[in-house]
Amino acid sequence: MERSFACSVLGSYLDKAKPGAIWYKSMSGESADPALDRFHSDRKLVELAVIPLCSGKQHTDFLEVHFATRPGAVQQALLNIISGTLVRTWTNRSPGLYAEACLKERRAARDAGVQAHLLSMDNPAQLSRAEYRVCVLLSKGQPAKRVQSDLGISKSTLRTHLRNIYAKTHTRNMSELVYQLVSVDTFAGQTPRRNSAA
Repeated sequence: MERSFACSVLGSYLDKAKPGAIWYKSMSGESADPALDRFHSDRKLVELAVIPLCSGKQHTDFLEVHFATRPGAVQQALLNIISGTLVRTWTNRSPGLYAEACLKERRAARDAGVQAHLLSMDNPAQLSRAEYRVCVLLSKGQPAKRVQSDLGISKSTLRTHLRNIYAKTHTRNMSELVYQLVSVDTFAGQTPRRNSAA
C-alpha cells in the first residue's frame, strides 16, 4: 500500500487517539476520502479499521485492517481482544529492527563483492600487514601521531600507508576511514587472499 488512510478515519484525533481503541471508517464522522473510496472500490473492500498503537506530537503509529465484508460482532470482538496485545507488543518492541532488516537486505542486494568486516581475517580490502596494523590502531581511537609512534615509522611512511589504505577502502579521508573501521557494516571488496593480514 502506497499510503495510509488512518487520517481519513481519525481526522483531527490522529495524534490524540487512545492506543488500542478501534476506529471504523463506517462510524467515522469525518468527510469521505475519495482516495480511500477508490482504493476500496478497486480492491472490492468495504470497511477499514484503524487501531492506534501509540500517539504523540512527533508521530503516531497505527495498524490498518481492510475488510472485504463488514466485520460482524465476532470479528469486532476478536479485534477488541487482540488490540491490547498489539499495543503492548508495539510498546515493548525494539525500535529500529524493521528498518535495520530493510537496510541489511538493501545492502545485501547492493553488495555483489565479498562481504566481511574491514578488519576481519578475510581482509576484504587486501591491506598489507603494515596497513592492517595502522587500521587496528586507528580503530582503537589512536590519533595519527600515536600510531606513528607506536609503530616506529616516519610521518611520510604513515602518509604513504594512509594513502594506500584510502585507495583500498574507497575512503577519502581519516574520518571516513575510521567510520568504516568502527562500523558494524561489512566491506564489499575484492576476493580475499588468506593470510595477507595475519
